[in-house]
Amino acid sequence: MFYASSLAVNPTARHLFYSNVRPPTIDGIDMAELFAEWGVECVLLPISWRIPAGKVHAWANQFYIFEILDHLAANKMADRFMLLDNDVIWLKPVAGIEPEIDRHGALTYLLDDAVYGPDKTINGLSARGMARFVCSHGGKADDIVPYCGGEFYAATCEATERLAARARELWPEIAEQVPDAPREDGHMFSVLYALDGTEIGTANGIIRRLWTTFHYHNLSPADDQLTIWHLPAEKKTGFADLFKQLVARPGLHPSRDAARMGLTTANYARLMGWPRRRPVKLVRDLWLKIREKLGR
Repeated sequence: MFYASSLAVNPTARHLFYSNVRPPTIDGIDMAELFAEWGVECVLLPISWRIPAGKVHAWANQFYIFEILDHLAANKMADRFMLLDNDVIWLKPVAGIEPEIDRHGALTYLLDDAVYGPDKTINGLSARGMARFVCSHGGKADDIVPYCGGEFYAATCEATERLAARARELWPEIAEQVPDAPREDGHMFSVLYALDGTEIGTANGIIRRLWTTFHYHNLSPADDQLTIWHLPAEKKTGFADLFKQLVARPGLHPSRDAARMGLTTANYARLMGWPRRRPVKLVRDLWLKIREKLGR
């Protein structure tokens, strides 16, 4: 429900949906038609940035975002761009972010060092491994390269052109999966930022990866100060519930009818379990987890 939440607080922003296939029909709702009603432009791009089969066991299509960067850089559609995963929710307008993009060139989301330490292997590569790759390509000989999340990209057109060009230069070695090569988008962005000398952590007051699993829960009351919530564990629960709310009232538009559609921080908090699950959500999420364990 990325687009609905963004349209609610960014009604005049240009919204694009990138995919290699036409948007599907979900629960009887033709998403392509819905996007057209909402003014979201659909851009179909094939996947060519893909690690060959056998080189990695997962994340083979994680580099599609660099297909998109190439497209943005080549078409120069705006002075600045933002790319986000679809499992995010917008709480506040983008206007507060734009001056920061202009000031830094590119904003970066540094993941928690306490969780992602220098020797921890993250999807097959550590911060020390990324540092070795950067050093072998002309970067500073640092001990580590800080790990930045791939769910958030925000940069000027100029910085995007520069980063996209560097990504193309590195791609043959990444596709081949030479030692210490990036294996997913977070690795790749971290390496690109290191090679470009980008300041790290400038988006940490804007977005945060919020985990709501029974195994790991890192939500905080201070999260209501953020502009964007990233909720990867809520795809089958909170986001599904929000989708049902939205489609239950056809004909409404997020830019005009945000409150009537439930596009409010209070409703997001209830559905996503922030800062803690309410009893109804707790019971339902627990039941879904049990069913998943039982394979039903």
